[in-house]
Amino acid sequence: MSYLSTHFPSLILKSSLSLRKSSNFDALNSGFTNLELIALQKAWSTIEPRLRQLSTEILTDLFSEHYEIMDKIREDDGKLCNFEVINHIYWLLLLYGTIIKHNLTPMKTRKVVEPLTVQMGKYAMDLNSINIQLDCIKKHLLAKLAFALSPTTVAAFDRLNKNIIKHIFFKIKYYAK
Repeated sequence: MSYLSTHFPSLILKSSLSLRKSSNFDALNSGFTNLELIALQKAWSTIEPRLRQLSTEILTDLFSEHYEIMDKIREDDGKLCNFEVINHIYWLLLLYGTIIKHNLTPMKTRKVVEPLTVQMGKYAMDLNSINIQLDCIKKHLLAKLAFALSPTTVAAFDRLNKNIIKHIFFKIKYYAK
């Protein structure tokens, strides 16, 4: 035992309690309750085998309603980046899957969201564009899960979208400086 722990046990207790309240502890917490995490993982196991089909459905729905988002995904010479347009939603779905399956902490989520943020910067997408895309994805996911949907699952997908948007917002704000 150390000198501090033998002579000042209350000091050790206070420091461990203050650690729990600090932002370092929050950085290790995914933000999902255990029930939300289980609901997300169960929902994802149902959706994951059909990701390609689902991404095509979402892509068609999203870009028919919000053509301006697709119009931003162009090369420097003005040509539409077909490969990236086709795969953009699929990559967002893979991002969801990574966060859900691995119960990522905010620090790890930030690293996973980083390539998306770089891609957004390349095509000058704003936060509103990403928010529209994530809402469309959530709408389709919840529609696919309609037969086994619970309020916990809906709340968990809302929280997941908010977490992704939060990380993108901070990254955009950082790059704007």
